[in-house]
Amino acid sequence: MLSDEWLVARCLEGDLTAFDRLMERYRDRVFSLAFRMLGDAAWAEDLTQEAFLRAYTRLGLYDPAQPFATWLLCITARLCLNALRDHRVEQERMERAAKAMPYVPTIEEQIYERERQRTLQRLLLRLPAEQRAALLLHYTEGLPLKEVAAQLGAPIGTVKTWLHRGREQLRRWIEEELG
Repeated sequence: MLSDEWLVARCLEGDLTAFDRLMERYRDRVFSLAFRMLGDAAWAEDLTQEAFLRAYTRLGLYDPAQPFATWLLCITARLCLNALRDHRVEQERMERAAKAMPYVPTIEEQIYERERQRTLQRLLLRLPAEQRAALLLHYTEGLPLKEVAAQLGAPIGTVKTWLHRGREQLRRWIEEELG
């Protein structure tokens, strides 16, 4: 069997088949290390190719006094560590971006919400005007009871009654519609 050092020397002289032999010899070990570090076969396969490319382009830096396998596996490990770091940074960036993005409802949610609003509007129109006005001013416009009473020219107790009766009637109608 040809030694790693001899194959590296042949590669440095331009013999590409010598590097093919090194790849055949260490492909499984490089892939195994990458897979164990990354936990994903496709990602490990990509990194295995990258490790061999990196080794080939930096073959002039290899010290023949050290085992070739050690040098190659160190390249692989560094690439994996960098990939994991970059992946983690990208995941964190995406999570931050997702948190910063406003929620956009799906088409189905938009249709449902539009239909719900139409139904609510239709049911509100069935209520007596005082109850409807009290509900809209208090719940939609956010006015406090005292302000609603002043706007409608009615005592607070009457406004509370209108709100209670309006809510209860809407609840009954909604339950009837939903079955």
